[in-house]
Amino acid sequence: MKEIKSFIALGRPIDLSYLTNRLIVFVSVTLFAIYFAYLLLTAAPAAEALSTAFGAGIALFLSWAIGREIDPAYEWSAFFALPFVLVAAFYYGSPDLLSLFFILLFMRFLNRSPGLRATVFDTLLLVILGIVLYNNGVYTGLPLLLVVFAADYILEPFTRKLFVYILPALAALAFSSYFLNHYLPYNISISIPAGLFIFLLVIFLIYVIIATGKDIVPGDSTEIQPDISRVNLARFCVVLFMIIEVLQKGENAFELFYPAAFAIAGAGLYHVFQNIKNSLVR
Repeated sequence: MKEIKSFIALGRPIDLSYLTNRLIVFVSVTLFAIYFAYLLLTAAPAAEALSTAFGAGIALFLSWAIGREIDPAYEWSAFFALPFVLVAAFYYGSPDLLSLFFILLFMRFLNRSPGLRATVFDTLLLVILGIVLYNNGVYTGLPLLLVVFAADYILEPFTRKLFVYILPALAALAFSSYFLNHYLPYNISISIPAGLFIFLLVIFLIYVIIATGKDIVPGDSTEIQPDISRVNLARFCVVLFMIIEVLQKGENAFELFYPAAFAIAGAGLYHVFQNIKNSLVR
């Protein structure tokens, strides 16, 4: 395990000794099984049903995982998003799993929840994912990596070599733009649903930041302890990522990122519930 961590630091193993981890695995597998059976009953082709149901189960799991990065001090907070993700999975189908995985990794890169500094391989993996997303039409990924890498350098300039992180992202952006003819779109517009989506994202983000204060938990490793400034930066970057995509694609972007959006909303709702419960107890 130590050798693996020296190669890739952003992975977090699922420890099934924890109740919450066992529960999310059970719920994800159950959703997959039920959704797969439902699709077969509706005469969907077996391969399509398998792919769609698998995507829904993974989307649910990734929503929980992103929720854990958004609100790491409260392990049950991540579960508040799941009912909404369940409904959305049946309505919208599978979201963009690659984008969700990208969100999860860059949040871990910034907040250091694994308790380790990201390795060169982690950086290259993020850049490669950014290139793939950029060329799939998710144009925000690569420019956002520049923000993520620069923020990481600013927070710890003496142990980071800026060019190691910024230059690969810049090179990838230039390659995708000029050699593959995928240019950053500037046709930004906003509809009422998109505006409402952005408004709610920002409100939930602000509420989570205020409600959690300086609450933080140790990382998986004792090498580095996470700090609240990094957690808040990671929260900000994931919301920024979704807002820019919504400005480019309108409310259709919600179908791509709804597990991450509900992870933000779920964390906010968890703290609303806790505040109401605490006020009633008093």
